[in-house]
Amino acid sequence: MGISEWDFETGLVRSQAYCAGAEHCEWEVRNLLERHGLSADDRDRILERLKAQAFVDDSRYARSFVSDKLRFDHWGRRKIIMALKLKHVESDVIAAAIEGIDMEVYMEVLEKLTLDCFRRTKAADERTRNVKTVRSMAAKGFEPSLVARILNDCEIVDND
Repeated sequence: MGISEWDFETGLVRSQAYCAGAEHCEWEVRNLLERHGLSADDRDRILERLKAQAFVDDSRYARSFVSDKLRFDHWGRRKIIMALKLKHVESDVIAAAIEGIDMEVYMEVLEKLTLDCFRRTKAADERTRNVKTVRSMAAKGFEPSLVARILNDCEIVDND
């Protein structure tokens, strides 16, 4: 069964329900409407209505996305930024959302994940183990310099 085509009213009602169920950015809603065969003009009109009614707000979406990805998925800033760019969120909106990160919470998450990763990593020597840990944390979107700083601080603690 293919995707049904919507008219303007159906698109408006369905997109309101879509946005009421969870936070979505403009790009996601636009894709939903496009998949259901609405014209560009109808998509634009529906999105304007949704914005006016506060169903769609990319700033609110970005703040929520940043918070959720850090708290629940343990993503670093780099990965979060790339994910938001893939959703076509504007750079200034992304920057504002990233600035809203509580650095104390960010560093706590990063330290816990780094130490867990370091303990799980198998390597012949400590340098290789550190490199593997930094690479693994970089893949999660964390800044290698911050990971290296944590590992260096932990080396001092481990050597005492």
